[in-house]
Amino acid sequence: MSESQIDKIFRAMMEEEVRSLNHHLPKTRKPLKTLLKEETPSVETQDGRSILIKKEEIIKLSDIIPSHLQDKIQLPIIIQRRFDLGKSIYTVIGNKLEEFTLKKALELNDHDFNEYEKEEPFHIFKPYLSELIRMFHTLIVIGFGKPESLSEL
Repeated sequence: MSESQIDKIFRAMMEEEVRSLNHHLPKTRKPLKTLLKEETPSVETQDGRSILIKKEEIIKLSDIIPSHLQDKIQLPIIIQRRFDLGKSIYTVIGNKLEEFTLKKALELNDHDFNEYEKEEPFHIFKPYLSELIRMFHTLIVIGFGKPESLSEL
C-alpha cells in the first residue's frame, strides 16, 4: 500500500470513531425562543434519542439574553473538546452569540449584548466547563473533534 492509501484509511477510521463518539449530539438544535414555548422542551440526537431540556434552565438562560436575540441562540449549546489546543480546552461549536452568552453566564465579561459580534473566541477551560454544566446541565452537550493535524492527511 502506498502512504496515501494508508493515510486515507486512517482518516476514514478516525472520522468513523469521532462520529461514534458523537452519536449523542443533537441532530438539529432549536432557538431559545421556540424552546420557551414548548411544554416539554427537547431535541433529537444523531442516534434518534431525545435530549430533554429542563424548562427552568431555559428560563434562567432567557433571563440573561435580551428578548430580541432569543431566536438567534440555538440550543443545546455544543461544546467541543479540542485536543489540538491543549489539555482540557473546549470551544463552542455555534455562533458568537452562544459564546458571548456563556461568558455572560460565567460573569467573564461586562459588555453589552449589542457588542457580542466583536468578542474574541472563547476557550473554555475545565473549571469554566464544570460551572456551565452546573448552571445549565441540560443546555450543554459536549462533543469530541479530531485534532486539526489529522485534517491535513
